[in-house]
Amino acid sequence: MTQHSRTHPDRLWISPMASTLQEAIFYTLSYADIFDYPLTLQELTRYLIGLSTTESAVKAALIDLSDFPETNGYYTLPGRTSLVALRRRREQVARALWPYALKYGRLIARLPFVRMVAVTGALPVHNVEPGDDIDYLIVTASGHVWMTRLFVVQLVVKPAARRRHEVCPNFFLAEHAMALTEHDLFHAHELTQMVPIYGLGVYEAFRAANTWTAAFLPNASGPPRVDAVSHDRPKACRTLIEFPLHNPIGKWIEQREIARMQAKLRHSVELGQGSDSAEVVLSPDRCKGHIRPHAHMTQTAFSARLKQD
Repeated sequence: MTQHSRTHPDRLWISPMASTLQEAIFYTLSYADIFDYPLTLQELTRYLIGLSTTESAVKAALIDLSDFPETNGYYTLPGRTSLVALRRRREQVARALWPYALKYGRLIARLPFVRMVAVTGALPVHNVEPGDDIDYLIVTASGHVWMTRLFVVQLVVKPAARRRHEVCPNFFLAEHAMALTEHDLFHAHELTQMVPIYGLGVYEAFRAANTWTAAFLPNASGPPRVDAVSHDRPKACRTLIEFPLHNPIGKWIEQREIARMQAKLRHSVELGQGSDSAEVVLSPDRCKGHIRPHAHMTQTAFSARLKQD
């Protein structure tokens, strides 16, 4: 294979650079390959790493290159064409899972203090296996991250579990704290791949607060799909429920919940069941419950993949 990777992998992770379209295509397919995920032309263009271009330019480059085989409309690295069958099987699983993701996401959207709900993780790119979680990122009214989480867990997560559906709202953040501090390739993908299903205006504000993603994935503007967005307005009853919770009792619930979760995390770490990873954040404005260090594992795999070439 032609030697594509000229930027050190660790540097590429936090400051993507591609001197040619061929390099950018290689980086992008290598990242997707970590997840056993072939890309369509549209996806390859949207998630092209470190280079702004058009779909027609990517198509022309692929025609000129022999390094990246195409199978039934999917592009892979050499020797990885067998992944196309795997992707198609996972797409079938995803199609069956999406109705539940929309159902539970819209239930979450009806709860007090919820301002945005987005599906995250592997489901937005249809790369799931049977039994996988349905992951959500939820933006809340400021000052109510932990009360909202309590409502979501008690009123959506636990009832879903009784139906053997794994609903995983693993990222809550306050509306005034939407600018992320983690600026790397993994988090750029997480933001640009997520599918908003409620609160499109807040989603747009979220993207505007994180314009750094354009340096990593300059073609990935806007949501990957908008057909899933519910345009329902907040119900009057939700406003009535929120009003009396803007009081000392509401603040007490917030403080109690964050203290309980911090104690639970410390206990899990002491027992060796959890992680003290920086990917777990428990603060007044943010609850990020990524117990497994997904970003670190992805970085390690990406670095190893580029060094193999």
